[in-house]
Amino acid sequence: MAKAKNPFIYGGRVAGETFCNRQKEIKELLSDIEAKQHVILFSQRRFGKTSLVWRVLSEARKNGVIPIYVDIYPVSSLAEFIELYAKAIAEALSGYEKAMKLLKGLFSRLYLSMGLDAMGNPQWNVGFDRNRESESLDEVLMTFEAYLKSTKKAGVVVFDEFQQISETNGNKMEAHLRTAIQTHEHVSYIFVGSRKHLLQDIFSNPNRPFYRSGKIFPLGKISSEEFASFIRERFGSAKTAISEKTINAVLEATEIHPYYTQYLCHILYDIAEGTRIREEDIPKALDLLISREATAYMNTWDLLTLRQRQALVSLADTNPGESPFRPEALQRFGMSQPAVMMRALNSLLEKDLVDKENGNYQITDVFFKRWIRTYISQAPPSP
Repeated sequence: MAKAKNPFIYGGRVAGETFCNRQKEIKELLSDIEAKQHVILFSQRRFGKTSLVWRVLSEARKNGVIPIYVDIYPVSSLAEFIELYAKAIAEALSGYEKAMKLLKGLFSRLYLSMGLDAMGNPQWNVGFDRNRESESLDEVLMTFEAYLKSTKKAGVVVFDEFQQISETNGNKMEAHLRTAIQTHEHVSYIFVGSRKHLLQDIFSNPNRPFYRSGKIFPLGKISSEEFASFIRERFGSAKTAISEKTINAVLEATEIHPYYTQYLCHILYDIAEGTRIREEDIPKALDLLISREATAYMNTWDLLTLRQRQALVSLADTNPGESPFRPEALQRFGMSQPAVMMRALNSLLEKDLVDKENGNYQITDVFFKRWIRTYISQAPPSP
């Protein structure tokens, strides 16, 4: 008899039964949307931010709010941002207005047309005068608010990977965005990002236009109790049993990281013999997971300086509560002063390989840390 479909999904946006709880966060974000409160939502990569905001947008739509989602990650120019945002607005509003009405009344400086993509699905195309980008940007920023005001509706806009704006004519875009957004009364904005130091600089630097312009919302870990219940239910949906002890061992191995927990459970289901997940299968599943990620980890490692590698090895071997600046850690790598370690750690913060919380440093990718411990730590880092 063929095995049931794997009940765990990783590597993309999850929804429905494959989405793990986050009820508290969903409730709070929906309350913020209703109050027109702008939110800065951030966490490390692969923490489920995008899945969460899509779930929130789905719930907001049920409450009569018009949602717009814009992923800024691929944007590399002001023109691309204008085109992407205009398309997102048109796609969102086409469900509320007839296409021809939108074509005639939505924009004045931008030109909308509708065609078909390679699969034959409707697709909006946007054109505008590239010599008048500032005016076009102002129009696209004001259009959604103007529509909502005229129709007496409420809306929410999610800008995902918002820190990318810093590398896309950042000062000009930030100033225009901030000027427009602070006048909006019918739209709430959720700024999502995974490069914490960049996002925090945008919203916490008094010299930046977005200084203190929203509620800071760091996305934390899912509680171990909630995740344990999720794991039990997902395996149960595939008629596969797992003990509480084994669930706890999984969560300990993944440090309750959402992506890696789903990933490890996915592998455990694949390699399981029969209809029970065994605790003794976890080491084999961990080896498989690390082997699949090893190439990416090695590519990252190869781009680092000797001091950066040494700092990562030191962090990987640092126990909770220990300082990476302790004398034995510095002596291990011949660092004469704590400042040497500090410079290496700060450069790793810039690369988002390390996070700093309440004065404590940690490697952001829990399995990169495990890879370093397993394959690198015992040998001196090569130059």
